[in-house]
Amino acid sequence: MKLLMIFLFSFQSVQIPIDYYFDNSNSTVYFLYKNKIDSYSVETDFQLISSIELKNSNLYDLSKFKFINHNQLSSKLGGYVLKIKGDSIFRIDDSYEHKMQLGSIEFVRNDTLIRYGGYGFFQNRNFFTFYDKQTNGWEFLDINGVIIPEEIFGYLHHITNNKLFICGGYKLDKFKNDIRYKNDDCYEFDFYSKKWKVLGSLNDHIEKMKNSFLYNNNTQITFNNGDVYKLNFESNLIESFSPNPVTKKIESSYFKPFIHKSQLHYFNIQNDLLEIKSISLKNFEVSLKKKEVRNLYETSYWVYSAFFTLIAISITVIFLLIRKFINKIIKFNNVYYYNFTRIPFNSSEEILFDILMNSSKTKSKVSNRVLIDIFADQSLDYGTITRKKNESINKLNEKLKILFKTNKNIIIREYSKIDRREINYSINPYFI
Repeated sequence: MKLLMIFLFSFQSVQIPIDYYFDNSNSTVYFLYKNKIDSYSVETDFQLISSIELKNSNLYDLSKFKFINHNQLSSKLGGYVLKIKGDSIFRIDDSYEHKMQLGSIEFVRNDTLIRYGGYGFFQNRNFFTFYDKQTNGWEFLDINGVIIPEEIFGYLHHITNNKLFICGGYKLDKFKNDIRYKNDDCYEFDFYSKKWKVLGSLNDHIEKMKNSFLYNNNTQITFNNGDVYKLNFESNLIESFSPNPVTKKIESSYFKPFIHKSQLHYFNIQNDLLEIKSISLKNFEVSLKKKEVRNLYETSYWVYSAFFTLIAISITVIFLLIRKFINKIIKFNNVYYYNFTRIPFNSSEEILFDILMNSSKTKSKVSNRVLIDIFADQSLDYGTITRKKNESINKLNEKLKILFKTNKNIIIREYSKIDRREINYSINPYFI
């Protein structure tokens, strides 16, 4: 086994990297720190190419960011996108840190940054968002078809040139978030047709593992309690291998391993120093002792056909019974719901929304002066109060658009027909 050790830190300033990015096009590994980015050449035994001190890194907590590519970072909490140019780093987005897709899958396809899933506001997500370079904000990715995965988390995923696979993981109890159930379904999303489909039911439950890595376009290597698994989603095969000293070291890699030109590279921390170690794919394969080969999932077409027929009938019946509530805001026991999901407001948001909703139900509008009174503060001047009011309305509107999965404004701002100096607010009648 070939061993490469790189001391990425000086004795005077020891830092553990926050994240890394491998650029296959130039065989370079980039390491992100809280105030700098170091780059190393894989072709020359990981020699240091450059170390760039980010002169304005104090403006951002980079521990909350990860690489999109070698000169862009995205927030782990959602929203923010940073660009690195020379020794400067700055925001390029016009969004905000919404915290509604925590732990989402994030990947770049056709030069577009895409997120899927994640968690926020007490709910797991089952939709895509993408960073729109035209608006410098996040938009929903439209999909086709009627199949949508359940709201799951902790699943294993795999991305090929034109497909996304998600399998296993867990789903939360709808009433008790501390109770979870295994998800044994395996889904496939086709980026060309923009449709989901159910591939089948897993033979054995699987979940997300820290150091799963891409072996080739169709195959992924993952670990579980020492055992090694080689999964081919296209061929519906899973091979299992017994643990050995080599695989145990790779499983404990500090960052996700990566492969370049028949070499597998992984990361260890020793004495507060990061070591990059390498082993040839041939030697890695030789170390594997196969246990068994089986199907990853079983497809029962008749069962699924009957299941989806039943679902279609049920949806039709339910739609006929409650169609007037679909995509509408309703209030029950002083709690607002949208599509039967509770709308999570904080206290100030709820007061503002309640005033707008009550007025809009009677086809009236709320004047700017009424809303100004809500934000009145004797310690603030009128301009500051107005700005505070506008920011609150804009943030609430953006929050609702994400929760409702729509590009339509929920809160509408209009000039008075009687006096153009007067501004009125209401809830979009489409949602009432």
